Amino acid sequence: MALPDPTRLALTEAALASADSLWREEMHWAYGPDAVLVYGYAPEGQGGLGTSLRRSYEARRVAVVLWRRERHRAV
Repeated sequence: MALPDPTRLALTEAALASADSLWREEMHWAYGPDAVLVYGYAPEGQGGLGTSLRRSYEARRVAVVLWRRERHRAV
């Protein structure tokens, strides 16, 4: 098992927070103030192909994967 790297963990946490914030902004713009609560786990939360909502969703999805990978490495 790899040794924990607090710097890498902090970087992935920051990237995830940023990506999540952008996705939430896109959701709010597309569906209103309750968008994440209503559509967060629905297909609408992913957005259509080529849309800014889809790009922000994909960036968030990748950030989650990277954060989880680094977090499990540190445990």
